[in-house]
Amino acid sequence: MDLRRAVVEGVRIQMLSGTHILLLRDAEERRYLPIPIGPNEANAIAYHLQGVRPERPLTHDIATLMMSALGAELREVRIVELRDETFRARMLVAPAGGETQELDARPSDAVALALRANAPIYISLDLLAAEGVVPEAAEEERLSLFRDFVNSLDGDQPNEATGNDQPR
Repeated sequence: MDLRRAVVEGVRIQMLSGTHILLLRDAEERRYLPIPIGPNEANAIAYHLQGVRPERPLTHDIATLMMSALGAELREVRIVELRDETFRARMLVAPAGGETQELDARPSDAVALALRANAPIYISLDLLAAEGVVPEAAEEERLSLFRDFVNSLDGDQPNEATGNDQPR
């Protein structure tokens, strides 16, 4: 299987449906793989990307700590296919003194663990060819401007339009 290194671009919310989307980018080309994920997994990934450390460890933090305590290492994550409208991932885990195991996983969980373990993430080239998205230049510029605007917002500021500090 031919693989391409991926970069976690972030987590977004699809405005019309409210679906959380994990956005992976091909490290070599401007090609993206959007993967629908659950809100809990979206939060776990977003927290890690933003450097937020919850008071208590999240499930993915605990799993990473357990692997480390047992001497196991997450070697890499592979996003390999879309089957029955569900993305599939594989995690390569090397137990202490044992043979590397390939474990089935949801992409959201695998990516959350890979981020915490500093493990590389790969996408199957076949999957990228079938499901990858290449933004048009004008669209990419608009997305970049919007992304910069959203990233500049501070969620702790009072809502100036309504004069209160409650989110709408």
